Amino acid sequence: MSPESSPEHDQALSSGGPVPEMIFCRSCEQLVPGGSLYCPHCCGEDGRRGAYRRGAFIGGVFGLLAGGLSAAVWSSIVGPEQATGESVLAITLACAAMGIVLGAIRSRKE
Repeated sequence: MSPESSPEHDQALSSGGPVPEMIFCRSCEQLVPGGSLYCPHCCGEDGRRGAYRRGAFIGGVFGLLAGGLSAAVWSSIVGPEQATGESVLAITLACAAMGIVLGAIRSRKE
């Protein structure tokens, strides 16, 4: 859809006002009004979907870090013979999953 055939362009022409500047979203490569704080295609109409994704990503990163640290502490307590690769991986991934969930919940807008 070209900017010349968009509803905003038609409304601006009928009202005699300036045509709003359109920019490309780097993520979805669709046209977005220049003054937008977020892309309505990527982040939803009110921006909540983008906030959930951002919170889940940051929570997942911190969960991986906390999981790696807790797996290292646990393996040093029980010894290298008892700390198998499966258990260390399970601890790390469980902490990452909890971080994703907690990050998405924390980023909710009230």
